[in-house]
Amino acid sequence: MLSLAVGFPNKEAIDRRLEWGLMAEKKLTFAGFAGSLRKGSYNRMLLRALKQVAPPDVVMNILDISGIPLYNQDLDIEDPPKAVRILRDAIRAADALVIVSPEHNYSVSGVTKTVIEWASRPPENSALEGKPCAVMGGSTSGFGGVRAQLAVRQMSPESGMMLLQDPEIRVSRIHTKFDEKGQLVDEDLRRDLAEFLQALAAWTRKLQAQS
Repeated sequence: MLSLAVGFPNKEAIDRRLEWGLMAEKKLTFAGFAGSLRKGSYNRMLLRALKQVAPPDVVMNILDISGIPLYNQDLDIEDPPKAVRILRDAIRAADALVIVSPEHNYSVSGVTKTVIEWASRPPENSALEGKPCAVMGGSTSGFGGVRAQLAVRQMSPESGMMLLQDPEIRVSRIHTKFDEKGQLVDEDLRRDLAEFLQALAAWTRKLQAQS
């Protein structure tokens, strides 16, 4: 005869389930930046398109990095440049960070690298330590910026970024995905972006539950 033992969850298990339920209902705030300063940057268009498909439980804030100087340790003092303070505070306040980078010379752009350098310092108080992050991007070639994304992933152990592994957004021939006004016209990519944000939201909640 098969006997079934029916147990009741203990208080710790109940509290954990309640916490998960509250996290699932909580609205998340994501910060995002595109590692390009060019006015007509396709990667900036991609970031704006990502914001447009954000689900109801996600607020997507686009960071203005135009005033961030090249990283200079002489400026990385107790009172760093105002733009750097604003950047670090915005990343710390966000539940997750989205990095959208073009590919320059088989790696990330200098702009992307500069933002990560400022955000990751000082090491003992890094805005990136333990931060849920995701990287995406595109290029006008057929490779979709894959090497730039690989470079960002190689920075994660030192910077403390907790990078989403899947799905990946690598947009090849990105110049064909937007119209002359910078609006996304590729519906498949629109769906991919929505799934990307949903995955990042799940990843963020999972990490928050573990902390």
